[in-house]
Amino acid sequence: MTIEPKARKNRENANSRSRSRRRESAKGIKGANPAASLSLPKLIQENAVLQSRSQLLLMYSDFQTEMPNDGKTGVGTWLQNRLKEYGMPSLLRFGPRSCPQVFRRDEFSEWMTLALNAVSPKDESAS
Repeated sequence: MTIEPKARKNRENANSRSRSRRRESAKGIKGANPAASLSLPKLIQENAVLQSRSQLLLMYSDFQTEMPNDGKTGVGTWLQNRLKEYGMPSLLRFGPRSCPQVFRRDEFSEWMTLALNAVSPKDESAS
């Protein structure tokens, strides 16, 4: 009977070690996320399409809108259309679907405005 508690302790120790490793790797991922925030302005300026595993989601007070990942729509054009239609969102979610970053309005509004002013729209029809 004394063997069972020791085995349980060993399993608990192994589980806690793997949890701490997961936390450390998650911290490493979060530390790498500033690059994601730098790449969105570049995507906007170049009016590039969103990568297949990425997500761009604008969150407003009572709804949200997600950029389609169709390989056709440019990020800059899509954002310009959403901002004209709905205004500035409260939150912006961007990055890989597995661990996207969430930005508050005060964190993204300045660089979004600058980036949108520099957008060179591709195949956008004159309105």
